[in-house]
Parts: sequence; C-alpha cells; structure tokens
Amino acid sequence: MTEQEETRTWNEVIIEDTKELVKIETWRGDDKKEEDVMENLRAIKKIFDGKADAHNAKCPDGNARITYNEWTGNYIDEKGNEKEACVFFYRSGAIKAKKSRKVSLICHLDTVPPGDLGWRPFEAREETRVYNGVPTPFLIGRGAIDDKGPAVVAFEAFTRALQQAAADQDALKKLKEELILEVLFDTSEETDMSTPHYLDANRDQEPDMGIVFDAYWSVRAEKGIERPIFTICSEYGYEPPHYTWHIAEMKSSEGSTNMIPVTAEALISGKLLGEEDLDTFVANIYDWYRACPFDDEDYHPADIQVTKKIDSQVLITAKVAGAQHGSAPDQNRTNGANPIISLTNFLAFLVDRNVLANNHFGEMCKFIRWAFGTRCFGENHPELLYRFDPVYGEGNGTSYGLTQLFSKDPEKDINLGIDVRYAIGHHSKGWNGKEGTIEGDSIFNEVFEELTSRYRTEMGGANVTFATRTVFGPDIRSPRNAHLFQINNAYRSIMGGNCPMRATGGATDAHGRLNLVTAGALLSENFGPPVNYHGIDEGAPLPDLENSGKILLYILRQELGILDKQDSGHTDICHGCCI
Repeated sequence: MTEQEETRTWNEVIIEDTKELVKIETWRGDDKKEEDVMENLRAIKKIFDGKADAHNAKCPDGNARITYNEWTGNYIDEKGNEKEACVFFYRSGAIKAKKSRKVSLICHLDTVPPGDLGWRPFEAREETRVYNGVPTPFLIGRGAIDDKGPAVVAFEAFTRALQQAAADQDALKKLKEELILEVLFDTSEETDMSTPHYLDANRDQEPDMGIVFDAYWSVRAEKGIERPIFTICSEYGYEPPHYTWHIAEMKSSEGSTNMIPVTAEALISGKLLGEEDLDTFVANIYDWYRACPFDDEDYHPADIQVTKKIDSQVLITAKVAGAQHGSAPDQNRTNGANPIISLTNFLAFLVDRNVLANNHFGEMCKFIRWAFGTRCFGENHPELLYRFDPVYGEGNGTSYGLTQLFSKDPEKDINLGIDVRYAIGHHSKGWNGKEGTIEGDSIFNEVFEELTSRYRTEMGGANVTFATRTVFGPDIRSPRNAHLFQINNAYRSIMGGNCPMRATGGATDAHGRLNLVTAGALLSENFGPPVNYHGIDEGAPLPDLENSGKILLYILRQELGILDKQDSGHTDICHGCCI
C-alpha cells in the first residue's frame, strides 16, 4: 500500500474506489452473456487483487499478509439447469493452523439491471440529498449501496485492521496462531447466490462468525420467500369483437423477480381511426387516467405516457417511481409507484366502462384489481393473504410485490409474477423459538387455490391458474444471539446507542446459516427515496458507509485484541435496549 493510500480518509476511499467499481457493469439479464458478466466481475477482482498486493508490499513476510483466490463449482438450479457458482476471497492469519477462529465479511459484486440508462447508472457521482430530514452527501450509481459501496468499505476495514495488527505484537501473534480474517465476495447474490453453494461444497471453510454486509444495521429475522406465477389463457377469456378497442399485448420491462420493473406497457388495438380521432382518443386516455377511481384516495399512481403507433394502435406506458426492491413494495407504494399496479388497475377501469372489450389481458387486470388493488399486504382478502406476528409486526407482515407481466404468446396467455415475502402465519409450521430457518414449506398452494376459486365463483371471472414454489421459510434469530450481541457492542461504541434489531423482507447470504448474520451498511431501514434500493437513481449515503466501516473495523480490532481502553470502556454490558 502506498503512502498516499495510507493517508486517504474513509470518504476518499469510498468515493474513489466505488466510482471505479460502478463503471464496470455486473448485472445479469436475458440479453447478457454469462461469460461477459464473469469477465467484468473478474475485472473487479483484479482491482482488489491490486489492493492486496499493495498491502502485502508494506508487510514483512508472514506478517498480516493477504492471500487471495477464487472458487467455482457447478450446481443444478430449481429448473434443472446446470449453473456455475463463483466467489472471490481474501484472507489473512492462521490459515494453516489446525484450529483457528475465522471471521468473515461477506459482500457481493453483482447488481440488479440498471433499469434504464437515462440516470447514468454507471457514471458514479456525488450529490446532496435530504436523508432522514437532513441534507446528506450521497454517491449515486448502480451498486453504490447494493453492494459495491459496502464491498469497498468491507475491504478497507479489513486492510486497516491488518495494518494495525502488523504494528502490535500481541495482535500479530494471535493472527499468526489462532485467527483468520476474511473478506468474501459473492458474484451472483442477486440471482442464484453463490455463497451458499460455496459453503455447502466446502464445509471446512465455514466462518465461525460471518457478517453479510448487505442491508442495514442489523437483521434478526428474514421473511420466507414464495414465487408464484398466475396465468390466464385466451381460451378462458373473451375474444373482443372486431373493430373494438382491446388490449393486444401487455408486459413489463426486463428485470429479476426481486425488482419492481421500470415500466409496464399495454398495446391498445382494434379500431381504425383518422389522425384527428386518434388524437382525441389519446387525450381521452389521459383524462380517464386522472379520473380513475383507485382503491385509495391517497394512492399516487405512476406517470403514464401514451404513444400513437402504426395501424391506429396506441401504447400506454406506466413508469416506476421510488424504491424498486420486491421485498419492500410498501416503501415503493409510500414514496413511489409500481407501474404494473397503476396500469392494470386503470385498464380494469376501462374494461368496466366498456372503453375496452374484455379478453385475457382485461381479465388479468380485473383479477389484479380484485385480488390486490393497489395495496401490498393482502388487505383485499385478509383471511387469506394478510398475516403479521410478533416477529414480523403489523405493517411488516406478508407482502406482495407485483414484479413481472409477460406472455409466452400474446394471443394465448398473460402471466403475472409476484415476489412474496411472508410472515410466520403463511408457513406450514409455526416458530418454536429455535433459531434458524423454520422447516417445511408455505401454505400458499392452498391460499392461492382458494383465491383463484373465489375469483371464478364470486366475480364470474376467468379461470386463473397458478404455479408456486417456496424458496425458503422465515429465518429467525434471538436478539440475544452471540453474533448480534457482538455487533451491538461495536455499533454502540461508534454510534452511541444500541443497534436496532430488525425483521426484514430481504433475503441475504446469511439466510439459514446460524454462523452468519446480516448487518449494515444503511443506518436506516428505508429502501425508498433518496436511497432507491434496486431502483433508478440508486444512492448511498456517505455518512452511513463511513460509520459502517468504523463499526466493522471495531469488530475486527476486537477480534485481534487491540482495542484500547477508550474503545472498550462502554461495551461490556448490554442493557437489553436492542431487543
């Protein structure tokens, strides 16, 4: 490490290094070749390799040096496809000792897709945003908060801890004989998660304590995940009469199931109009949209754009606003808009008014309005869909993020994909107080069977079929968990108060592994503006990243035994405020 690098402040490191990582695109999509994604991920690895080399150049042989490598392995996904998992890792310490305590910081280098390019997602830049009511410096760019900015912070905490250990004989002895410090980077966390496959294949590499640095301070429970797809086929719907307006196609923009899409659009076809009459129809669509009676007078519908196409067709495009993480649809609804929700509720209104003839697309719009409306927690059918409990409290229970509209053949079918994050009451087994993932599957097969049956019998609606799978059940830890207790001590030493212990809808590499916990980097649990997690204009609050780095460094210094009296003076008693 050069003298200039040694003197860089936390903020300088975070800004300069994250900007470098954001430039390198590491998202996956239907039109992205896996080999291109991995080439870019390995370009980032070379950056961290260079940092490790610079650190090692300042360390005598064997003294707090970093070794680095990668692991790849094949696995079969739930669709029966063979895929490759890959992680990069950096280590220092008693790697060859028979018994060593390993402490790992775990981040990921892949991101969700950019959404669109208008916000310059790969040109990281600084700006001031109002965060928690205060003007705050932010770094903007895809991956700034999820998870490239945190990856930079974790590696910086790691190297700073090693530099301090190299200057302390007792710490150096501990590092040589009984402790391993590690930073591990997942390369596919947003899709298939490589870390669990790596740990399953390498049981001897399990850390004694791993901090998954990919959310907020800190997570004591993750909801279960269910992934249903609802389908309506044209043979069960209604073919529109000739020369009547109808929905000819409906879809959302490309994106993963855990990402609220950037746009949803519907192609309206059926009548041949003159240019003047078509202009009037377009103007009417805007008027009807403003008059649409959504189910909540406080609902903020998405912005729409109406475009004339060839053969008198009209394209209606609804645009996302706010947070786009599928695990937090309530935050999107509060501070933004889901384009699927706004568009389909509006189109159902036009079908009711006979502006549009009904067909399978119209039936899907009516089903969405009936089943979910604009709400996120299943309030339309509380006996089936609404659940909360002492862990996942009211306002944080089972949520339904409508994230995908697609057709295999627009003339024959329309499909709706939902990202469900569910509370204990939607699982086949209750929680017995034991830490970890609750065994078994969800009860959503029965729930959705009843829901679709009611739509047919009570509403006279089309036959809605579904296929659903449980990704995993809820994962719950005790607030007195030893790892969370240690994290709380470090948090309190830096922030002056106890660390919140939150239940979240997010899913991380810690799910199901009691030796791993999720903590940081956000000091707030708000995924909405101005952070826009998974969204357009994704931003990282720089004070959160800097303070998070200091908390991680405190934990690593504590492991090395180099905390001074000032550091440790008020961390030896927990008064239970964090519970």
